[in-house]
Amino acid sequence: MDYYEQKAKIAYEKFQRGEPFKKVYAVVQKDNKFVVLKHNKGRYEFSLSGGGVEDGESNVDAVKREVLEELNIKVEVKESLGFCRYVRTWRYQGKEFDVDHVAEIFLTEFVSFGENKKFGIEGEFDGKEMSIAEISREEMLEKVFEFKNGGIKFE
Repeated sequence: MDYYEQKAKIAYEKFQRGEPFKKVYAVVQKDNKFVVLKHNKGRYEFSLSGGGVEDGESNVDAVKREVLEELNIKVEVKESLGFCRYVRTWRYQGKEFDVDHVAEIFLTEFVSFGENKKFGIEGEFDGKEMSIAEISREEMLEKVFEFKNGGIKFE
């Protein structure tokens, strides 16, 4: 089962139980820039690093894990910027269904790189689909999906 099929299975199980899909995202500040995922294909130019919260995991632990997995950097969590809710349509085993997502967005600060001492995308992305970019605050507020469509404010 590939990565996206695993996520669809989790979403389907949550749908069957009537539970929301808990997510976390990180606004990663590094010096005077912000580290984001750059979409090389698709509808959005940039998005925040993040993902699902595993059973028994706190939102803070989840956001640190997701940033390390996706960007290969360790972060310090500074504060919660709030929650956003959205509905996403999933497909699993020939069924299409909508799942409510609840995401907490955290302001984080770069601490260090992971093991290989540079930005890196592991496992979940192949480098063709997404890459990593450092952007200005203005670009982040203007072009990052979670700020444009998620209603998150960052003053």
